[in-house]
Amino acid sequence: MDIKHMNYFVEVVDQGGMTNASKHLYIAQPTISKAIKDLEEELGMPLFDRSKRQLSLTDAGQIFYQKSKEILALYHNLPTEMNHILDLETGHISIGLSAVMNMNKFIQILGEFHQQYPKVTFNFIENGGKTIEAQLANDEIDIGITTLPVDKTMFNSMPLYQEDLRLILHKEHPLAQKDVVKMANLEDEDFILFNENFYLNDKIIEAAKNAGFVPKTISKISQWNFIENLLNAHLGVSILPENIIKILDHNFANVYIDDPAMRWELGVIWRKDKYLSHATRKWIDFMKVRL
Repeated sequence: MDIKHMNYFVEVVDQGGMTNASKHLYIAQPTISKAIKDLEEELGMPLFDRSKRQLSLTDAGQIFYQKSKEILALYHNLPTEMNHILDLETGHISIGLSAVMNMNKFIQILGEFHQQYPKVTFNFIENGGKTIEAQLANDEIDIGITTLPVDKTMFNSMPLYQEDLRLILHKEHPLAQKDVVKMANLEDEDFILFNENFYLNDKIIEAAKNAGFVPKTISKISQWNFIENLLNAHLGVSILPENIIKILDHNFANVYIDDPAMRWELGVIWRKDKYLSHATRKWIDFMKVRL
């Protein structure tokens, strides 16, 4: 059974017989007759009631006619649908976002993309970098924004921006008047850190260990804006990217940390072996041009 046989059958019904269908399709009548016979043999049931003088469908023929019409409509519309995809009239992209990132530049690029391709839709999922990588590996999202570098055997990547990680603390804290501190100066401080799902957490702990101490963690969080409440309550200090610090209120001071490890880079990543939809590939190319 193929699409051509279905087309012959539908034309026979629509044209009221094989003679008219033959003329309409510019195909010899025996060819159409054989195609109908092949269909009936494959289905194991007659499609036409041949006991009547006028063309009449059996119950099976009526069902097959309706379904064939549906299949032919889908078949004929397929090139248009494919062109819609290529023209980005449709499409959906699922993006994993770092919970510790500056959204301004990303949103600006997203807005420009939307102006050009308004029918592409997005799904955003905010998480720590480790979860984002796992979601990519499990094919739950299309692309992610997380800390670089990543495993180059698994992911392609594109840098987004770099920034300093700074000490953030209440203005009344004794260290608030400092311009610069070393990591070793923070040995006796209570730390408010992100949970283990965040590479930022690993980076801070590693830097502290290199300075000769393990940070005393009094709270672990998953949302950076919750830090404001904890700092206001004088519960400790934290280390955040400078772009996040700019968003916090004016009750806090931020201090440069004299440690080369206190800098990080965020980037866009996607799985190497995953098929990317046309919309996703277009979005990646769009970002490459604007970064």
